[in-house]
Amino acid sequence: MGGHIRGPESTAGGFLRDEADARRYTRLTLAYALTLYGALGFALAGLLPAWALVPIVPLVHLRLALALHELMHVRPASGVPFFHRLTMILETPLCLGYREHRTIHFLHHRFAATARDPEIYQIRGGPIRAFANAMISPERGCVAWVRRHGLSASLAVEGAIRLAVFGMVLALNPWVFFVYWVSLRFSVGVTSFVFHHVLHSRDGRLGTYPLPVSPALTGAAATIFGGEPMLILTEHERHHRWPRVRARDLPRLPEAPGVGGGTTLLPAEGA
Repeated sequence: MGGHIRGPESTAGGFLRDEADARRYTRLTLAYALTLYGALGFALAGLLPAWALVPIVPLVHLRLALALHELMHVRPASGVPFFHRLTMILETPLCLGYREHRTIHFLHHRFAATARDPEIYQIRGGPIRAFANAMISPERGCVAWVRRHGLSASLAVEGAIRLAVFGMVLALNPWVFFVYWVSLRFSVGVTSFVFHHVLHSRDGRLGTYPLPVSPALTGAAATIFGGEPMLILTEHERHHRWPRVRARDLPRLPEAPGVGGGTTLLPAEGA
């Protein structure tokens, strides 16, 4: 898995992710996930006001999502702990796990912004339509996967665990969990919208484009969310050209074709 998305590695030199990176991303994703659980647990226990989850959840989730993205590029499902294979942050009662998300992401790299891209429903159309699809992407992705691939034993077992934990936590304190869930789902939707529509659609033309924000805004976001996570967004064209290169080293590589104006593809019929 992953050989079909390799870019021109002769230029990448020593910038490719390695086992040290894999271990670091594993630790980071575990720390961020436990931070989310910890904040939710404190709120459920009455030690943290529910409203505090509104700023905490998006801040932690974005860092978690980007670190998990890096981990997926260096480790298959068989190489991560069972906890990671669940990718369980209680975003929905029924969702996919690490294995399925990794496969979908690699297909996105292979067929980016084309009719064969499994994320095309989040890319095509206007921003309102794309954002609406991004908000329901966990459920839509799960339904599409099961329709195409069926329900494997691993997905069934992991899905049952996710469903049971979701129900138990919801039952503990429906109001606190509702605040957590709304904050999380908004963060999931915005993150997915930026990753797919904002970076792969420009004025109705599909392709891979720079993040359309000013350097000042990018710098402010890097201060809040971290410099390395932001590089996955600001250097997204380079990331698609060299998907095996760690995010912090992307700026050291030559410009990808079309940098500044984007790498544009004509939309496929019906896309």
